[in-house]
Amino acid sequence: MSILQLLTKTLPFIFFRIAVYGIFALVSFIFLGIMLGVSIFLFNMFEFAAGFFIFIILLSFFSVLAGLRFLERYVLYMVKVGHISVLTELLRNGEVPDGKGQLSYGKEQVVNHFGSANVCFVVDKLVYRAVRQIQRWLFRIGNYFSFMPGAKNIMAIVSRVMNISLRYIDEAVLSYIMLRKKEGEEETVWKSACDGVVMYAQGWKKVLTTAAGLVVFIYILNITVFLVTVFPLMALGSAVADNNEAASFLGFLAVVAAYVITTAVKRALIDPICTVAMIRSYQINIRDMEPSIDLQQKLLNVSSKFKEMFKKSKEKETPSKSVKEADVSDPPPST
Repeated sequence: MSILQLLTKTLPFIFFRIAVYGIFALVSFIFLGIMLGVSIFLFNMFEFAAGFFIFIILLSFFSVLAGLRFLERYVLYMVKVGHISVLTELLRNGEVPDGKGQLSYGKEQVVNHFGSANVCFVVDKLVYRAVRQIQRWLFRIGNYFSFMPGAKNIMAIVSRVMNISLRYIDEAVLSYIMLRKKEGEEETVWKSACDGVVMYAQGWKKVLTTAAGLVVFIYILNITVFLVTVFPLMALGSAVADNNEAASFLGFLAVVAAYVITTAVKRALIDPICTVAMIRSYQINIRDMEPSIDLQQKLLNVSSKFKEMFKKSKEKETPSKSVKEADVSDPPPST
């Protein structure tokens, strides 16, 4: 099934994300507008409040970022994992069961596979950290060729590609865990997660090829959205400003507003496309592949997080019990 077909068949998830991020962007603009008004009022009332004015603007901006983090952790995380579940089913059977909405079906499958969203969240975070350590190890191997002309520039590009792909690899491994559950395999989510990470390391070159295309796609769309929004907003600011200082300030606000819009578009539209592409590439790449025991031993030596996952996979307890002992303080970076 092609990327376009997968996107078309999972439009409810994408539409939901567009609606949520659209509302978030609107609320953010209203909030920033109110705080800007308060700042201007204080600045006009008290001449010494210039520093406080800047403080309020910066506080408002970082409050928006904190709100985005909260939204993605507590509102959209289940939607994202539900999307992964439906994508896994589509890649496996070509369709989802009739009579069920995709959003409710995805949520139901997450609970069936992991027991709760919290278990899925902890597994996701630990997979992310393990893959990050493994990618650093792979990158250090590439540094042995740094003596070659132009090698540093190439490795810098490869490093950037690997960093961006890291945001989607954990989702691909989650899809493998769900696939194993759908196939009726009697193993803990930690065992499936370990095998999924090992198979990523086995076929990382092919996955990296997909990631390289995603990097180009992300940069082109981000730059396009930013430029399409920032110039009209700056023109509007210049039109309403009555002096150069006001025009400069409104120009700065136009850049902030364009950044918020670009972030919302990326999260709502670009990230689901990248998720679909990466999961599809990963699932195709690991088809008929068996985890390498030798590579597993190497990963145990280079990644403390992978070793932690491996130990959990050997425990004689349920996944939900072992997950209570894991650190859940910080979510994995969103896509």
